[in-house]
Amino acid sequence: MKKWIFALAISALGFVSAEAQKTKWSLGPNAGFGGSTLSNFQDREGHSAGNVGLALVYSAIEHFGVGADLKYSIEGAERTFMGTGGKWEEKYRLDYLRIPIKAIYFFNDYGDRLRPKVAVGPSFGFLVGGNNKLTNPAGNTATVEDLDQYVNNFDFGITGSAGLNYRLVRNTWLSADLSYLHGLTDVLKGTATDTYANRNLSINLGVNFGL
Repeated sequence: MKKWIFALAISALGFVSAEAQKTKWSLGPNAGFGGSTLSNFQDREGHSAGNVGLALVYSAIEHFGVGADLKYSIEGAERTFMGTGGKWEEKYRLDYLRIPIKAIYFFNDYGDRLRPKVAVGPSFGFLVGGNNKLTNPAGNTATVEDLDQYVNNFDFGITGSAGLNYRLVRNTWLSADLSYLHGLTDVLKGTATDTYANRNLSINLGVNFGL
């Protein structure tokens, strides 16, 4: 009987020790690049996009976690269209402070070096800068720096991603993912007929450190 009690005690201590070694919180820098545009933007072309910030993850269960990012995100859209005198070009640069909140599913086990993952959740964007440039066929450009009368200050959408975590050393992971933002709100003001929503595809890399 004593042997059974001793064995159970050892097993319990081993379980507690293993759980204690699991770092529930991780935080680290994250940056990405890709392309963005606006839905229903006629004759649209790709616009370079990029982001940089911090990524926070909490995971108390082996295969599930929640994450929140705080990022400075450069987005926007471009188009070329035929107008008076020939070809015109229009460019919107939209700078957001973005806060995506994500539910994360991790594949493989906690101790594995490589862990693929998928995530989905809402994304909240707050406009902090940008401009609108309109170039006429003669090559002359007019720039609007104050976008308050043209662009809504708040943006909401859904973000989804697929990627992996690779353990570099204990409690330190390299994070890589392909992320897509599907905006649900109108970016431009005064557009009663069409909704111009953000579309953003990016590749993101970061390093998360266990806390």
